[in-house]
Amino acid sequence: MTLPNPHDSESVDIRLPDGSTSTVLLFGARAEDTGSAGEAKPLVVIWPGFGMGARYFKPIASWLAERGFPTAVGELRGQGSSTAIASRTSQWGYHTMVTEDYPLTIAAAKKALGVSEEYPVILLTHSMGGQVGALFLGSEGARAANVIGMMGVGSGSPFWRSFRGASRVRIGGGSALMGAISRVVGHWPAGRLDVVGYGRQSALHVGEWARLARTNKLDHIQGADYPAALAGVSVPVLLTRFNNDEDCTLASAEALAALLSGAPVEVEELAGGLGHNRWAREPETVGQRFVKFYEEKLRD
Repeated sequence: MTLPNPHDSESVDIRLPDGSTSTVLLFGARAEDTGSAGEAKPLVVIWPGFGMGARYFKPIASWLAERGFPTAVGELRGQGSSTAIASRTSQWGYHTMVTEDYPLTIAAAKKALGVSEEYPVILLTHSMGGQVGALFLGSEGARAANVIGMMGVGSGSPFWRSFRGASRVRIGGGSALMGAISRVVGHWPAGRLDVVGYGRQSALHVGEWARLARTNKLDHIQGADYPAALAGVSVPVLLTRFNNDEDCTLASAEALAALLSGAPVEVEELAGGLGHNRWAREPETVGQRFVKFYEEKLRD
């Protein structure tokens, strides 16, 4: 599927096993930019973080499509266009998204873009999207989808020891408080308490995230042996953060990299002061680094 203008996205809705739906944005590669001798570039699937909808990432998706990469933008469950509403009886965690949201989104994007099920995929992740993405790399779903690598931007572990000063207090204390409130209420509520702007979140997911922040270990995450699964990841991974990103320090990215103990992982700081989110709206720096990552590590 080649869209007439990569700035004008199309979309496809997916239905998840819990009955909720989410909209995946699609950006077809420009035919004239697919590479020398008609080279078909991999599908890029962008995964936002907490509190972020797919629409925010349209500029970086357009940038990639203009350079020949077919691109899709998914959403974490309960974010953006997702109709899932967390409650005491409606819960999801990391494993739910690893085994349902990520593979179903990729499959829907491939079908809508008219490529095969085996077509190669690169994940471009932001924040929580990269935490889930790292776990996804160790899954059978990632192997079936032919995920050949991942680049994270502001994707790190929330491990409290990887922060300093006020940020250490904010991350360490805040994650513990969010976990406790979520257990009592049955979900993390939007509104006055949500000073971080994450929006309503599943208590199971927040609880798993809070324990990750406390221990930087994965053995508590329900559904699979994730320490063993991540030890088996062998595809290249690049984890980046901007030099003024207070939500993902260099040590935070290194802590996530440490969980991918079997993979060739690089951690890098980017200059430019685009913080935790703004890079998605001003895509040149991340886009150029992504192309370099692809050409040096992933291109056949």
